Amino acid sequence: MDDLGVFDLVTGLPVHVFVTHAVVVLLPLAVVLLILVVAFPRLRQNYRYPAVGLAIIGALSAIVAEQSGEALEARVGVAEEHSEWGEMLPPVAVALAVLSVIWLIFSRMSSSRGKILAAVIGGIVVIVGIVAVVITVLAGHSGADATWGVRVSETDTAVVGPADEAAMPEAPAEEAPAPSADASVLSMETVAMNDSEDSCWSVINGNVYDLTDWISSHPGGASRILGLCGIDGTSQFEGQHGGSASAEGTLESYLLGAIGDPAP
Repeated sequence: MDDLGVFDLVTGLPVHVFVTHAVVVLLPLAVVLLILVVAFPRLRQNYRYPAVGLAIIGALSAIVAEQSGEALEARVGVAEEHSEWGEMLPPVAVALAVLSVIWLIFSRMSSSRGKILAAVIGGIVVIVGIVAVVITVLAGHSGADATWGVRVSETDTAVVGPADEAAMPEAPAEEAPAPSADASVLSMETVAMNDSEDSCWSVINGNVYDLTDWISSHPGGASRILGLCGIDGTSQFEGQHGGSASAEGTLESYLLGAIGDPAP
């Protein structure tokens, strides 16, 4: 896949991975400082400029995070919930930055009118800031859940020693399609029989892959993989991940064999 622009990769890694950390740190910190300087006048002299500055940087970070997220989606697919929250954050963060600048201007006025306006705008800043933090948390959580949720929940954290292994009953063998004379060559008919969530095989670039375990782990959602079950999914895979070494490396771990006519 070609370079998708300045928001795509840095040193071979997604820009999104780096910038999201800035957002989840800077934006909540800016909101905390803004709430403090709005609520406690004695703190304004020393902290209002850093608070507004952080709000502006947080808004810029949110914009970069959203743009880099779109570039990452083009490579690995769409995590729908995370994408929705991520798209909501930049407008709210920008609104917070603009309102905080307006509040800063009024907070410097000594007139009674300026003080009243500063109080009103300050209240709005606090409300918008809280909304920004909530969206930041939800966007971050949904992104982490899409990436790690299934992997962590399926990990057995218990350490089983040799003695424990000997005492454990043997798990019943899983049913599997009967192997052909040449187990490395599979027919399209056999692939077509494995077209469900319980057994999902697909043909990609002339090879057969068992994608069953990848359905629940796919960052772009299970529906993307379910659409490949039992068919030749080459065009779909190439359209989404063509040229991606990471995607091809993941796919290779599910290889069953080549597509063809098994020997009788």
